[in-house]
Amino acid sequence: MQVASHPKSAYERHARCATVQETERLAASFAVHLFPGSFVAMTGALGAGKSVIARAIGAAWGVVDAMPSPTYTIMAVHRGRIPIYHMDLYRLTSADELEFAGLRHYFQGDGICLVEWAERAREAWPPFGWTVHIEASGESERKIVIAAFGKLR
Repeated sequence: MQVASHPKSAYERHARCATVQETERLAASFAVHLFPGSFVAMTGALGAGKSVIARAIGAAWGVVDAMPSPTYTIMAVHRGRIPIYHMDLYRLTSADELEFAGLRHYFQGDGICLVEWAERAREAWPPFGWTVHIEASGESERKIVIAAFGKLR
């Protein structure tokens, strides 16, 4: 795994991960920066590895149950040292649907909110948080950019 720092934000890391295991290690090392109320917007094409990142963050926070992508349920709550709210907004067509479902308040709740396909509700994002953008660059190789946005507490 290759990791480089960039001065564009208070926290921005660019990485190339050659294997799923390297992607999991990167996500676990990122998880130490999270705290109750953290919002993580995960973006990337279908199959890029958003769920891999979510599972690794969950595991780093003590989640032991399976964490499949909640594509059809939209949100799953997992218990670790703090609640992990895992959302998948793939089926949403607007941020209004997020509001209607009553899910926006989890974005800065008492746990960590991991949101796949977060770009589908960009206008609903909280004023601070993290983005994780993943691009496939080979069969198992990924380019990953993790960055803070807004002003962190």
